Amino acid sequence: MIKKETLANDEEETGQLVEEISELKDILREVSKKLTRIEARVKRGVISAIPKSAESPLSQPEITIEKPANLSAEQVIQIYEQLRLKAKNGKEEEVRKKLLSMTATDLSLVCLELGMPPTAKNPSRKKMIEVILGRIKQSLMLSRHIDRQAL
Repeated sequence: MIKKETLANDEEETGQLVEEISELKDILREVSKKLTRIEARVKRGVISAIPKSAESPLSQPEITIEKPANLSAEQVIQIYEQLRLKAKNGKEEEVRKKLLSMTATDLSLVCLELGMPPTAKNPSRKKMIEVILGRIKQSLMLSRHIDRQAL
């Protein structure tokens, strides 16, 4: 009889432990979900608040962008025109450095304003820079004999 009581107590205790473990697992799942949501919010806030460092060794810390992250259409066109004029004067390296110093958001805005929607959901900075440089070169080739001010 003592063995039966001991077995019953052990089974009861084991059942309680299994219930506690399942409760703890549920709590941990809930905490994990909440942490994931908080982490996603923080990443969204931090990524948009902190400018990305340049991916190329050509970028220098002293190169800064005078424009805020949220550029207007007019500002984007002004920046593009400045870059185009620099490239026209043979300063392609300055153009590349300027593009490398821009944030991914600004590069994306320039791409969109120039009529080049991103091909991927999150295109790389390198890809956006190459697309913008390609558009600048294309513009220079097309306007070699045309005076834009006269138009």
